[in-house]
Amino acid sequence: MRRPYLPCTLSVFLLYLGQMADSITLSRALLVQAQEEERRRIARRLHDGPAHLLANAALEIETCLRLMQTQPHLAREGLTALAQELGAGADDLRGIIAELQPPLLDELGLRASVKQYVENFARQNKLTIHLSGWDALSQRLPATMETAIFRVIQEALDNVRAHARASRVQVRVERTPEQIRVTIGDDGKGFDRSRGAPTGRRLGLLAMRDRAESLNGELQIFSEPGKGVQVVLTVPHRAPSIA
Repeated sequence: MRRPYLPCTLSVFLLYLGQMADSITLSRALLVQAQEEERRRIARRLHDGPAHLLANAALEIETCLRLMQTQPHLAREGLTALAQELGAGADDLRGIIAELQPPLLDELGLRASVKQYVENFARQNKLTIHLSGWDALSQRLPATMETAIFRVIQEALDNVRAHARASRVQVRVERTPEQIRVTIGDDGKGFDRSRGAPTGRRLGLLAMRDRAESLNGELQIFSEPGKGVQVVLTVPHRAPSIA
């Protein structure tokens, strides 16, 4: 009996291991790149929003203090306007904090967190966002699943804000006995998938796919120029049986 040609088999196995190592190295590099891009995005929002507002507020307060004795009515008007600006800045800062750590996710669950986040996001970005199916999601999901689903919705909406030029968005959830499907669709400009995602979207899509894979799920992207983008997250989850 002829024995297997082990060197050939071994070389194929080593080649396979090398390809796996290259793939893991590339995935790690892309993940680090995505994390750095996320840090830069948050830094830009803090710089252009709350930091800019506070710097201007300090100047406006100095001006109002100088006007107190000579033109108190102008000082009062300036302070009134400043109070409104600071209120809007506080809302913006709370939105950034909510992106970093959803305040309701651990306490009240995915449904309440998504509703609050979407409401704030729609108001801050002047978008119409329709939620569908969330009222039926009455039972809690595993914590890791709730976090991953929330982050995918968050990233998808951030892509809408940054790239889509959309006016309407739908965030829909569907649950079957075997899986949960979340769809985020917008009416924006879309893109040609045959050419790959635009550079600005690429890292966000990578982060969402990593979230999906962490749940043994799947992330699909559907888009055409002028027809918006649909992000579909499907994760396996067996619904508890009712006795």
